[in-house]
Amino acid sequence: YAKRRKPLLDEGVKLFEMKREASGATTHDRALTGSSASSLHAKTFSVDRSRVFVGSFNFDPRSERLNTEMGFVIDSPELARRIADIFADEVPVRSYEVRLSRSREPQWVERSDSGETVHDVEPGTTFWERAMVAVLSVLPIEWLL
Repeated sequence: YAKRRKPLLDEGVKLFEMKREASGATTHDRALTGSSASSLHAKTFSVDRSRVFVGSFNFDPRSERLNTEMGFVIDSPELARRIADIFADEVPVRSYEVRLSRSREPQWVERSDSGETVHDVEPGTTFWERAMVAVLSVLPIEWLL
């Protein structure tokens, strides 16, 4: 995904990457983030505020060919509206918005009550993790993705 950030942003896609731990969230209040050591796994989204997709299926060739994951499409405008509203309210607070800087490099914008903080490197990662992603992004393994 890392090597696809720029093309996606160039096409107008808004990208949000979940924070490892949403600040101030209690165990009861972890609807989007799960436990502090986990990441969002279920793919859940609203389409045109009329349908909802919920599932574990990754939208890539590998999942289509190799995995037995699945998903449900639910025709429910009420549920779709509620999910869209939750995402609109919660995602900007519990995630970083990824955008391109003037020099066309990714930046991660963190929003809080005190304003915006702009990160020029991916938050929560080490130099070695970023180096590994850079190495893996040039390997010819597209068919696995």
